[in-house]
Amino acid sequence: MSTAPGMATTNENSTQGLTTNNSEVSGLDSEIQLVSSLAKLQELERKIHELREFMPHGLLEPLVPIANPDRVTPGNPIAETPQILRASLDEAARARVADVQQFQSLWRDPELASAWAHVESRIKEANGQLIQPTGKWERDYDVLLEELARKEKSKVDERLREEEEAERTKAQSTEGEWQNVLERFVQRNIPGVRVVKAQDETSLAVALVRAGVVFQVRGVSVSGSPVSEWEVSSKIAGRSPTKLENAILGCVGSRPRKWDLAFLLDMISSYTDIKQTPCVKCNRLTDNGAQLPTLRRPQANQPSIDGPARIYVFDALHYGCL
Repeated sequence: MSTAPGMATTNENSTQGLTTNNSEVSGLDSEIQLVSSLAKLQELERKIHELREFMPHGLLEPLVPIANPDRVTPGNPIAETPQILRASLDEAARARVADVQQFQSLWRDPELASAWAHVESRIKEANGQLIQPTGKWERDYDVLLEELARKEKSKVDERLREEEEAERTKAQSTEGEWQNVLERFVQRNIPGVRVVKAQDETSLAVALVRAGVVFQVRGVSVSGSPVSEWEVSSKIAGRSPTKLENAILGCVGSRPRKWDLAFLLDMISSYTDIKQTPCVKCNRLTDNGAQLPTLRRPQANQPSIDGPARIYVFDALHYGCL
């Protein structure tokens, strides 16, 4: 990838010390942070080249068809009136200003502050001499950053799988553990949620009073474990599930951690104010199809805030807002 000579601070040479002395610079203490900073520097240089073209050519683009009819395009026709030409020139100017503002925002990115500080320290060490570039980048750092991000996500996913497997094994190997989970949930006394234990040892009913729905929860045992997973239904004698109940059941049925009663009870209770809770994405109660946000997505990195037990918090979403 070639660059323009003289771009001392936005060249790979000017930041090569980041990969050798990164422990000395705050904020640049991991490989992925270093690569992310280099990717931003690379993007800055690309935008500088774009801005050099934008200023003389971009601002005058609406005049091109008038001066040279052979260069008329569907996206840039000849202005039919002075008013249309003026509007086109105004729009081109606004677009160029937006480009400059975007460049300034990237330049002032907090992540790059450490890179700029490191470059300045290197220049001081060299008695004010600018670090000379080689004229090209050796790597495409945005591509390298994607590779590192994928590897990092794989590590995180593997760690989460191991943690979940350990939790599942503990829950399924402890006799009566689900009853302890149920007792802790009931003791929280969540407004609008009522839980009734059925005569069947591993069955209960969860009523969402404000939403006007009742769900039946039944534990299923497989391979000799106390409860392998929990099934949910809304079967009530004499009537069929409503459209809202079916939508909620569809989301609950596709949940992860089907063995985790605490996760399930918190997920069901998140629907207690469904008729008042807007979508976290569009901030509207109903979407264009007049549908409520019946999708629930667990928030990431939730801490344990109930002693040894974890309380799960869910975001409400419309299906169309995913």
